Amino acid sequence: MDEQITVLLASDHSSEPEALRRQVSAAPDLRLVASGASFREAINLAALHQPDVVVLDYDTHTATATDTARTILKENAAIQLVMVSADNDASAIRDAMRVGARDYLIRPLAENELTDTIRWLIRERRDYARMQAFVGQLRRAYEALFYDDKPIPQNVIAFLEERMRATPDDRLVLETLAVAYARNREWKQLTPLVTRLADTSPA
Repeated sequence: MDEQITVLLASDHSSEPEALRRQVSAAPDLRLVASGASFREAINLAALHQPDVVVLDYDTHTATATDTARTILKENAAIQLVMVSADNDASAIRDAMRVGARDYLIRPLAENELTDTIRWLIRERRDYARMQAFVGQLRRAYEALFYDDKPIPQNVIAFLEERMRATPDDRLVLETLAVAYARNREWKQLTPLVTRLADTSPA
């Protein structure tokens, strides 16, 4: 089970919409680390708790909200920042995005709109991290293949075989594995792979 997503809600007025707090608090996969914080407090609380997501009420003191967003993201660029506002003006949305907001939700919010947005942002961030890790592994595999003439390590072979099983139609992976088999003179594994590549080769 994934760890809970930590969330900080901030507003610069005392009557922060209770609906936002209730929506986040009711979600079992979310954990509210602070609610009702002022923008000044939000900067300190974000530094203290390092939440996954910060939600700023953009309806009050707009300039202060953008300054707060900029400061929070300067301290921790990994934080996913969401602005909530009743203002549907394009310039307001553009200003929010310029300071690093990942999303801009317009009141009145649909049921679960905030929590669904939070989950989507964190899922996207985790997917991106996995993709970066895969790209790094693939780069190391290519380096092992093309930058020296030593046998390909078995962990590289195993990685490529795993990718072939996961994405059987990915010619880049298939061709890279074929080169690896050839480098290691693993003819029994290479022969069916070459046949497979020939059979699926574009006309």
